Order: sequence, then structure tokens, then C-alpha cells
Amino acid sequence: MSNIKSQSKRDLARAITIVENQEEHYTDLVSKLYSLSGNSHIIGITGSPGTGKSSLVDKIATSLQKKGKMVAVLAIDPSSPFSKGAILGDRIRMSSVQKSNDIFVRSLASRGEVGGLAKSVRNIITLMDGFGYDCILIETVGSGQTEIEIMNLAHTTIVVVAPGLGDEIQAQKAGIMEIADVFVVNKSDLPGADMTAKHINQMVHTESVINRKQVPVLLTSAVKENGIDNLVSNIEDRWQTINLTGERYEIEMKHAQYRLFESLKEKILCYMDESIINSSEWIKMVNEVKKKKINPEKAAENIFSRYFTTQGLGEKN
Repeated sequence: MSNIKSQSKRDLARAITIVENQEEHYTDLVSKLYSLSGNSHIIGITGSPGTGKSSLVDKIATSLQKKGKMVAVLAIDPSSPFSKGAILGDRIRMSSVQKSNDIFVRSLASRGEVGGLAKSVRNIITLMDGFGYDCILIETVGSGQTEIEIMNLAHTTIVVVAPGLGDEIQAQKAGIMEIADVFVVNKSDLPGADMTAKHINQMVHTESVINRKQVPVLLTSAVKENGIDNLVSNIEDRWQTINLTGERYEIEMKHAQYRLFESLKEKILCYMDESIINSSEWIKMVNEVKKKKINPEKAAENIFSRYFTTQGLGEKN
């Protein structure tokens, strides 16, 4: 892969499979592409089920592609907590991008990850970015209040709501207001769309007064293709603005911190699984907790002191 941008979509698909399945040396592949990444506009689309996210992503991707952008779509589907498998049905609702040879689309099972994002998403974004895509659209699962993880990966986070679902109330409760860069009231052809937009505008106004964050509230209908051009213009304007003002640098610093933290956490959890939980000391501690000889918090402190010292990870006292 010496000339990445000359590689085919088949090469990218194969690379994603290697990363998703964590095949041997997958980290080497990610490392090679990481230095080539950092040029894509990463756009997250989140919101409750039933808001029409997949149809909206379909129209956004098609519009961006017609403007000459290289576009990749990553659709995260909910998966079984037991088998970790998923139906991967979001692609069914993306009829336009499925017909296009110029838009790369990949579905991914969430595999039970909190926040609506699979663990491998971070590395897959790196692959798509390194392959030279201008815009990467990430559609999250659609689990409502837990879906704020996307803000740690995207430059632009679009929160999609729909009339009649009470989404404006959910947004207020869930802290979605803080992560939204653009609010979209989709299915605007349905009754109550204007009222929903009005309620969200009121909340946005209150938020902007407190935190000085201006968030546009847009009306769209993915089915009737209304408001799509305006939405895409807002997306492109934001990308230009954050590049000119330096906000992009701040966003990507937060992304770097998040990715490093998550990667370190995964290494620690892996070490726990392999070295601590299989040890005789662990079994002994579990029995003491069961017999009420020590409470779980104190037991955890003891384990931490024994295995995670200032001398280095894994070095025992």
C-alpha cells in the first residue's frame, strides 16, 4: 500500500475487515495509515430511533458526492448482546449510495459498545481518512440518550430529531444540546415539525446565551428531499469556519486525548483479563468479598495497589 490513494474500495474493505476482526498485525496496518490521516471532515449523525437518520445520511452523502467530494459512510447497527451479531439494516435505507460507485459504504455492528459506537470505529476512521476520503459520515446506532460518544470522533455532530417523538424533551434531558453542532428536524412534512423546531430553537437560544454556542436548527425531509441543500451548505460552512478560526485544532486535540485514553483503557482491561482475573489472588479476593470479609471497593484498592504501582504497569510490590 505504498500509494494509498491509488488503492481500490476493495482494498479498503479488506483493510477494514482486518481491523474489525483484529487479525494478526492489524495494529501495524493502522499505524501505517495513521500518519496519512487527518485530512477528512468527520461528520457524526446521531439521534433516537425512528428519526430517519439512515435516509438523511443517504441524501447528505449523495449531495456531497455531487459536489465533487470523495465520501465514505460508516453505519453502526445495534447488535445482539449475546452473539454480537447485527442485521446491518441501515444500508437498506440508503438506496442512493448503494447505487453509487463513487461512495464507499460500510456497515458495522456496535457489538454492545456503550455510546452507540463499536470499539473498532476509531481505527476504521483512520483507514478511511488515510485512503483519502474528503468526508466521512458516521451514523450511530440510535439508542437516544447514551449517544454522546460521537462528539469524541467527529468534527461536526448532527443531532436528528423528528416531530411527534418527544425528541426535544429527550435532548434537553440527555445533554445532547452540548454535543450538537447542527440540529435537524427531519420528516418536516409531518404535522408538528414547525413546533418541534420552535421548541428546540428556544433551547438553543438559552444555551447560546449561557455558553455562546450558536447551533442552527434546520428542517429537512429526506423522503421528499426538502432542505438537504441547506443542510449540506451548513455542514460545509462549519468545516470552513472551524478551519479558519482554529477551532479544528482544539477539536482534534480533544479527539487525540480521547483516543489515547480509550486505547490505554483497553490495554489495561486486556491486562486485567489475562493476568489479574486468572490469578489465585483474584479468586481469593472474590471469596473474601463473597464472605463479607472485605467490601468490593476496598478489595479493588488492594488489587490496584498490588498490580498498578508507580513502578510500572504489572509490577508487583
